[in-house]
Amino acid sequence: MRRELCVALLVGLVGCAGPEPPVPRVPVSGTILYKGAKRASKVLSMEAEEDCQKLHREPASEDRIIVSAEGALANAFVYIKAGLENRRFAPPTEAVVLEQRGCQFVPRVLALRTGQTLTVKNADPVSHNVHPTPRENRDWNQQQPPGAPDLQRKFAVPEVMIPVKCNVHNWMRSYIGVLDHPFLAVTGPRGEFAWPDLPPGRYTLAVWHEALGEVTRELTVEAGQPVTVSVEYRD
Repeated sequence: MRRELCVALLVGLVGCAGPEPPVPRVPVSGTILYKGAKRASKVLSMEAEEDCQKLHREPASEDRIIVSAEGALANAFVYIKAGLENRRFAPPTEAVVLEQRGCQFVPRVLALRTGQTLTVKNADPVSHNVHPTPRENRDWNQQQPPGAPDLQRKFAVPEVMIPVKCNVHNWMRSYIGVLDHPFLAVTGPRGEFAWPDLPPGRYTLAVWHEALGEVTRELTVEAGQPVTVSVEYRD
C-alpha cells in the first residue's frame, strides 16, 4: 500500500508540472548612417551588349553608396554575428528572389537563411550566367536564357558575404548574406532595420557594406526593454 501511494504521489507531481515559461522576446530596431563624402555614380558601359543598352533611356549607373538626404545608408547587411551559437531555428518556407532586370541584379544585397530557397529570375531579353562565388558553400554557374524557368538553389553553410556575378556581363554584381538564424536584414532607403523578437542576451551586432566594410557593436538585450541602435560609417 505504501509503495502504491508513493507511485501515485510521483505521478501526481509529474502531471502537475506545466510547460516551461516562454522565453521573453525583445524588439530591436535601428538605423545605419553614412557621414562621409558624397561619391559620384559610376556610369556603366553596356555598349558591348546592344540589347542591354536598349533597356535604358539614360545610361545605366552603379551606385555603391546610396545615402538619403538625412544620411541614411541603404543596402547595408545587418546581422547578429555572435551570441546565438546555442540556438537552432528552422528555415523559412518562402523563397527569396534575385532578379536580372535591365542587365543588373535586383536587389543589390540579399539576406538569406541556410536551407532557404533562392529563386533567380531573368526578366531580360538576353541570356545571363548566374555565378555565385562563395568561399564556404558550393560554387555554381548556371546559364539562364530569356524566358527560361526560374533557377532555385540553396546554401547550406552560413557565409557573409557571397558575391554574385554574371559571366556574360561583367558589370553585374550582387551580394548574398547567408545565416542560420533569423536576425539578419538589409537596410532600405531610410537605412532602417528591425527585429521584433530577439531573445534577451549579450550579442555582437555587425554591419557589412560592399564599399565601406564591416563594423561591429556590442549589444545587451534585457527583457521588457526595447532596444534602438544607431551605427554610423565615416570616411
